Amino acid sequence: MNLLLTRIKFLFVKKGELFVSLKAILGFTPGCIKYYEQALTHRSMTQRDSKGRRNNNERLEFLGDAVIETVISDILYRKYPDKDEGFMSTMRSKLVERKNLGRLATEIGMMELLRTDLKQPSHNCYIGGNAFEALVGAIYLDKGYKGAQRFIDRLIAQGHINFAKTARVEENYKSLILEWGQKYKAHVRFLIVKEDDSNPKGKQFTCAIMVEGRQVATGNGFTKKESHQIASKKAWRAIHRNPNFERSLLQMRLVRFVAVDLLQEVKQPKTDISIAREPES
Repeated sequence: MNLLLTRIKFLFVKKGELFVSLKAILGFTPGCIKYYEQALTHRSMTQRDSKGRRNNNERLEFLGDAVIETVISDILYRKYPDKDEGFMSTMRSKLVERKNLGRLATEIGMMELLRTDLKQPSHNCYIGGNAFEALVGAIYLDKGYKGAQRFIDRLIAQGHINFAKTARVEENYKSLILEWGQKYKAHVRFLIVKEDDSNPKGKQFTCAIMVEGRQVATGNGFTKKESHQIASKKAWRAIHRNPNFERSLLQMRLVRFVAVDLLQEVKQPKTDISIAREPES
Protein backbone atom coordinates (compact mmCIF):
# COMPACT_ATOMS: atom_id res chain seq x y z
CA MET A 1 0.00 0.00 0.00
CA ASN A 2 2.80 2.38 0.93
CA LEU A 3 4.59 1.57 -2.33
CA LEU A 4 1.43 2.38 -4.30
CA LEU A 5 1.02 5.72 -2.50
CA THR A 6 4.67 6.54 -3.16
CA ARG A 7 4.22 5.87 -6.89
CA ILE A 8 1.08 8.01 -7.02
CA LYS A 9 2.83 10.84 -5.19
CA PHE A 10 5.81 10.55 -7.56
CA LEU A 11 3.45 10.70 -10.54
CA PHE A 12 1.79 13.88 -9.30
CA VAL A 13 5.16 15.48 -8.55
CA LYS A 14 6.28 14.75 -12.12
CA LYS A 15 2.99 16.12 -13.49
CA GLY A 16 3.45 19.24 -11.39
CA GLU A 17 6.99 19.74 -12.62
CA LEU A 18 5.82 19.34 -16.22
CA PHE A 19 3.03 21.90 -15.66
CA VAL A 20 5.50 24.44 -14.25
CA SER A 21 8.05 23.86 -17.03
CA LEU A 22 5.43 24.06 -19.78
CA LYS A 23 3.89 27.21 -18.33
CA ALA A 24 7.32 28.88 -18.42
CA ILE A 25 7.78 27.85 -22.07
CA LEU A 26 4.25 28.52 -23.32
CA GLY A 27 3.31 31.59 -21.32
CA PHE A 28 0.03 30.02 -20.20
CA THR A 29 -1.13 27.12 -18.06
CA PRO A 30 -1.76 23.97 -20.12
CA GLY A 31 -5.33 22.73 -20.12
CA CYS A 32 -5.13 19.14 -21.31
CA ILE A 33 -1.74 17.85 -20.23
CA LYS A 34 -2.00 14.61 -22.24
CA TYR A 35 -1.54 16.51 -25.51
CA TYR A 36 1.76 17.93 -24.27
CA GLU A 37 2.94 14.61 -22.88
CA GLN A 38 2.37 13.09 -26.30
CA ALA A 39 4.12 16.02 -28.02
CA LEU A 40 7.18 15.41 -25.84
CA THR A 41 7.34 11.67 -26.58
CA HIS A 42 9.67 10.71 -29.41
CA ARG A 43 8.83 7.62 -31.45
CA SER A 44 11.82 5.81 -29.89
CA MET A 45 9.76 5.78 -26.67
CA THR A 46 6.56 4.65 -28.38
CA GLN A 47 3.98 2.88 -26.27
CA ARG A 48 0.53 1.73 -27.29
CA ASP A 49 -2.66 2.81 -25.55
CA SER A 50 -5.59 0.57 -24.60
CA LYS A 51 -6.84 0.70 -28.20
CA GLY A 52 -3.48 -0.30 -29.66
CA ARG A 53 -2.66 3.17 -31.05
CA ARG A 54 0.92 4.46 -30.98
CA ASN A 55 1.45 7.09 -28.30
CA ASN A 56 4.19 9.32 -29.74
CA ASN A 57 4.44 12.78 -31.26
CA GLU A 58 4.34 11.90 -34.98
CA ARG A 59 0.65 12.69 -35.50
CA LEU A 60 0.95 15.94 -33.56
CA GLU A 61 4.02 16.76 -35.66
CA PHE A 62 1.90 16.47 -38.82
CA LEU A 63 -0.76 18.78 -37.34
CA GLY A 64 1.73 21.29 -35.93
CA ASP A 65 3.54 21.59 -39.27
CA ALA A 66 0.35 22.86 -40.93
CA VAL A 67 -0.52 25.17 -38.01
CA ILE A 68 2.95 26.78 -37.97
CA GLU A 69 2.84 27.43 -41.71
CA THR A 70 -0.60 29.03 -41.39
CA VAL A 71 0.37 31.23 -38.43
CA ILE A 72 3.65 32.35 -40.04
CA SER A 73 1.87 33.03 -43.35
CA ASP A 74 -0.70 35.16 -41.51
CA ILE A 75 2.01 37.15 -39.71
CA LEU A 76 4.05 37.69 -42.88
CA TYR A 77 0.98 38.82 -44.83
CA ARG A 78 0.22 41.49 -42.23
CA LYS A 79 3.82 42.50 -41.53
CA TYR A 80 4.87 43.00 -45.16
CA PRO A 81 1.90 44.56 -47.05
CA ASP A 82 4.16 45.73 -49.90
CA LYS A 83 6.08 42.50 -50.47
CA ASP A 84 5.23 40.00 -53.20
CA GLU A 85 4.41 36.32 -52.86
CA GLY A 86 7.96 35.26 -53.70
CA PHE A 87 9.46 37.21 -50.80
CA MET A 88 6.89 35.89 -48.33
CA SER A 89 7.33 32.30 -49.55
CA THR A 90 11.10 32.54 -49.12
CA MET A 91 10.74 34.06 -45.64
CA ARG A 92 8.29 31.38 -44.59
CA SER A 93 10.52 28.59 -45.87
CA LYS A 94 13.42 29.95 -43.81
CA LEU A 95 11.30 30.32 -40.67
CA VAL A 96 9.64 26.90 -40.77
CA GLU A 97 12.60 24.78 -41.88
CA ARG A 98 13.43 21.94 -39.46
CA LYS A 99 16.84 23.36 -38.58
CA ASN A 100 15.34 26.66 -37.46
CA LEU A 101 12.55 24.98 -35.52
CA GLY A 102 15.15 22.79 -33.84
CA ARG A 103 17.00 25.94 -32.75
CA LEU A 104 13.77 27.31 -31.26
CA ALA A 105 13.17 24.04 -29.39
CA THR A 106 16.63 24.29 -27.82
CA GLU A 107 16.40 28.00 -26.97
CA ILE A 108 13.05 27.77 -25.17
CA GLY A 109 14.16 24.73 -23.16
CA MET A 110 11.73 22.12 -24.46
CA MET A 111 14.50 19.68 -25.39
CA GLU A 112 15.08 19.09 -21.68
CA LEU A 113 11.49 17.83 -21.42
CA LEU A 114 11.62 15.54 -24.46
CA ARG A 115 11.34 11.82 -23.76
CA THR A 116 13.56 9.87 -26.15
CA ASP A 117 15.54 6.65 -26.16
CA LEU A 118 18.08 7.91 -28.70
CA LYS A 119 21.59 7.76 -27.26
CA GLN A 120 23.30 9.83 -29.94
CA PRO A 121 21.11 11.42 -32.66
CA SER A 122 22.61 11.50 -36.16
CA HIS A 123 23.98 14.77 -37.55
CA ASN A 124 20.94 15.26 -39.79
CA CYS A 125 18.41 14.32 -37.10
CA TYR A 126 15.43 16.67 -36.92
CA ILE A 127 14.25 15.51 -33.51
CA GLY A 128 14.13 19.08 -32.12
CA GLY A 129 12.27 20.57 -35.08
CA ASN A 130 9.82 17.67 -35.14
CA ALA A 131 9.18 18.05 -31.40
CA PHE A 132 8.57 21.78 -31.81
CA GLU A 133 5.97 21.08 -34.51
CA ALA A 134 4.34 18.53 -32.21
CA LEU A 135 4.26 21.08 -29.39
CA VAL A 136 2.43 23.58 -31.60
CA GLY A 137 0.04 20.78 -32.60
CA ALA A 138 -0.65 20.18 -28.91
CA ILE A 139 -1.25 23.90 -28.33
CA TYR A 140 -3.70 23.95 -31.23
CA LEU A 141 -5.70 21.04 -29.79
CA ASP A 142 -5.62 22.53 -26.31
CA LYS A 143 -6.13 26.26 -27.00
CA GLY A 144 -7.13 26.47 -30.66
CA TYR A 145 -5.64 28.59 -33.45
CA LYS A 146 -5.54 31.73 -31.28
CA GLY A 147 -3.49 29.88 -28.68
CA ALA A 148 -0.95 28.78 -31.30
CA GLN A 149 -0.82 32.31 -32.67
CA ARG A 150 -0.19 33.80 -29.21
CA PHE A 151 2.62 31.28 -28.64
CA ILE A 152 4.38 32.28 -31.90
CA ASP A 153 3.83 35.98 -31.07
CA ARG A 154 5.48 35.33 -27.70
CA LEU A 155 8.56 33.86 -29.40
CA ILE A 156 8.76 36.93 -31.64
CA ALA A 157 8.47 39.28 -28.65
CA GLN A 158 11.22 37.35 -26.84
CA GLY A 159 13.53 37.66 -29.85
CA HIS A 160 13.65 33.96 -30.68
CA ILE A 161 12.10 34.73 -34.07
CA ASN A 162 13.73 37.70 -35.78
CA PHE A 163 12.24 38.65 -39.16
CA ALA A 164 14.88 41.24 -40.05
CA LYS A 165 17.71 38.79 -39.35
CA THR A 166 15.93 36.01 -41.24
CA ALA A 167 15.49 38.23 -44.31
CA ARG A 168 19.28 38.77 -44.45
CA VAL A 169 20.12 35.05 -44.35
CA GLU A 170 21.29 33.71 -47.69
CA GLU A 171 19.33 30.54 -48.30
CA ASN A 172 20.97 27.29 -49.34
CA TYR A 173 18.46 26.47 -52.05
CA LYS A 174 20.15 23.23 -53.05
CA SER A 175 19.66 21.87 -49.53
CA LEU A 176 16.04 23.00 -49.60
CA ILE A 177 15.39 21.19 -52.87
CA LEU A 178 17.06 18.02 -51.60
CA GLU A 179 15.08 18.18 -48.33
CA TRP A 180 11.88 18.67 -50.32
CA GLY A 181 12.75 15.60 -52.41
CA GLN A 182 13.45 13.54 -49.29
CA LYS A 183 10.23 14.70 -47.62
CA TYR A 184 8.05 13.63 -50.56
CA LYS A 185 10.29 10.74 -51.74
CA ALA A 186 10.76 12.46 -55.10
CA HIS A 187 13.80 11.68 -57.27
CA VAL A 188 15.95 14.85 -57.64
CA ARG A 189 19.07 15.02 -59.86
CA PHE A 190 21.58 17.81 -60.60
CA LEU A 191 23.10 17.54 -64.09
CA ILE A 192 25.79 19.70 -65.69
CA VAL A 193 24.37 19.90 -69.21
CA LYS A 194 26.76 22.47 -70.68
CA GLU A 195 30.28 23.86 -70.19
CA ASP A 196 31.04 27.10 -72.04
CA ASP A 197 34.59 28.43 -72.52
CA SER A 198 33.59 31.37 -74.72
CA ASN A 199 33.01 33.86 -71.88
CA PRO A 200 36.13 36.02 -71.34
CA LYS A 201 35.39 36.14 -67.59
CA GLY A 202 35.88 32.41 -67.30
CA LYS A 203 34.34 29.03 -67.91
CA GLN A 204 30.59 28.83 -67.33
CA PHE A 205 28.58 25.80 -66.25
CA THR A 206 24.91 25.16 -66.89
CA CYS A 207 23.14 22.98 -64.37
CA ALA A 208 19.73 21.40 -64.96
CA ILE A 209 17.59 20.18 -62.06
CA MET A 210 15.58 17.10 -62.89
CA VAL A 211 12.67 16.00 -60.72
CA GLU A 212 11.28 12.59 -61.61
CA GLY A 213 12.98 12.88 -65.01
CA ARG A 214 11.41 16.28 -65.75
CA GLN A 215 13.56 19.40 -66.14
CA VAL A 216 12.39 21.92 -63.55
CA ALA A 217 14.97 24.70 -63.89
CA THR A 218 18.45 25.57 -65.19
CA GLY A 219 21.14 27.86 -63.84
CA ASN A 220 24.42 29.30 -65.13
CA GLY A 221 27.47 29.91 -62.95
CA PHE A 222 31.25 30.21 -63.07
CA THR A 223 31.53 27.16 -60.82
CA LYS A 224 29.45 23.99 -60.67
CA LYS A 225 28.42 24.88 -57.12
CA GLU A 226 27.19 28.31 -58.19
CA SER A 227 25.21 26.85 -61.10
CA HIS A 228 23.63 24.34 -58.69
CA GLN A 229 22.53 27.11 -56.34
CA ILE A 230 21.12 29.35 -59.08
CA ALA A 231 19.17 26.48 -60.63
CA SER A 232 17.98 25.39 -57.18
CA LYS A 233 16.69 28.88 -56.40
CA LYS A 234 14.67 28.91 -59.62
CA ALA A 235 13.33 25.42 -58.94
CA TRP A 236 12.41 26.25 -55.34
CA ARG A 237 10.46 29.33 -56.39
CA ALA A 238 8.75 27.49 -59.26
CA ILE A 239 7.60 24.75 -56.91
CA HIS A 240 6.42 27.00 -54.07
CA ARG A 241 4.79 29.67 -56.18
CA ASN A 242 2.70 27.20 -58.13
CA PRO A 243 0.98 24.44 -56.09
CA ASN A 244 -0.32 22.86 -59.30
CA PHE A 245 3.22 22.52 -60.63
CA GLU A 246 4.37 20.87 -57.41
CA ARG A 247 1.36 18.55 -57.53
CA SER A 248 2.20 17.51 -61.09
CA LEU A 249 5.75 16.60 -60.04
CA LEU A 250 4.49 14.50 -57.15
CA GLN A 251 2.04 12.74 -59.46
CA MET A 252 4.99 11.72 -61.64
CA ARG A 253 6.55 10.23 -58.50
CA LEU A 254 3.45 8.07 -58.07
CA VAL A 255 3.76 6.89 -61.67
CA ARG A 256 7.35 5.81 -60.92
CA PHE A 257 6.21 3.85 -57.86
CA VAL A 258 3.60 2.02 -59.93
CA ALA A 259 6.09 1.28 -62.71
CA VAL A 260 8.60 -0.16 -60.20
CA ASP A 261 5.91 -2.37 -58.67
CA LEU A 262 4.87 -3.66 -62.10
CA LEU A 263 8.49 -4.35 -63.05
CA GLN A 264 9.01 -6.36 -59.87
CA GLU A 265 5.90 -8.40 -60.58
CA VAL A 266 7.17 -9.20 -64.09
CA LYS A 267 10.56 -10.31 -62.74
CA GLN A 268 9.09 -12.58 -60.08
CA PRO A 269 8.50 -16.13 -61.41
CA LYS A 270 4.91 -17.27 -61.18
CA THR A 271 4.31 -20.21 -58.88
CA ASP A 272 1.95 -22.89 -60.05
CA ILE A 273 -0.40 -23.48 -57.14
CA SER A 274 -2.71 -25.88 -59.01
CA ILE A 275 -3.12 -29.33 -57.47
CA ALA A 276 -3.06 -32.30 -59.81
CA ARG A 277 -6.05 -34.61 -59.34
CA GLU A 278 -5.68 -38.34 -59.33
CA PRO A 279 -7.45 -40.12 -62.20
CA GLU A 280 -10.81 -41.56 -61.22
CA SER A 281 -10.92 -45.36 -60.94
